[in-house]
Amino acid sequence: MLYLLAALADLILFLLHVAAIFIGEPAYLFLRAGRVMAEADTNGESWPALLTAFVSTVFLIWALVTYWAGTGRKLSGLARYLVIAIGCVFVLRGCLIFFQLGGYTLASDGEVPQLRDFIFSLSALGIGGLHLAAAIWRR
Repeated sequence: MLYLLAALADLILFLLHVAAIFIGEPAYLFLRAGRVMAEADTNGESWPALLTAFVSTVFLIWALVTYWAGTGRKLSGLARYLVIAIGCVFVLRGCLIFFQLGGYTLASDGEVPQLRDFIFSLSALGIGGLHLAAAIWRR
């Protein structure tokens, strides 16, 4: 069940990033992708959409790997180790909250951290913990 929840979290991130491609500049600014990326999208450049498509594809692959790890089928043991690595990536991303709590301007364009930055970091910590819990407490 934990594998399924973790895979669902990855799938939601995939869908949010795909939506950002279609929304464009407002989504890039909200997600803290940076003004350079938002302005490039406004100017009709394709690299912001391509970069976001790449990131969203990574989340889709992570969702598939995490789901596969929970199936018990061939190579699911290897997928379990990948889920541990995925969980570690999320936890590392979530650890930015400690810098944000200190008021460091790690957000895009040097702005002070905003509430959504804390929410993004806490979400990353939660999703990473979910992946790690799924891999550690398997059926």
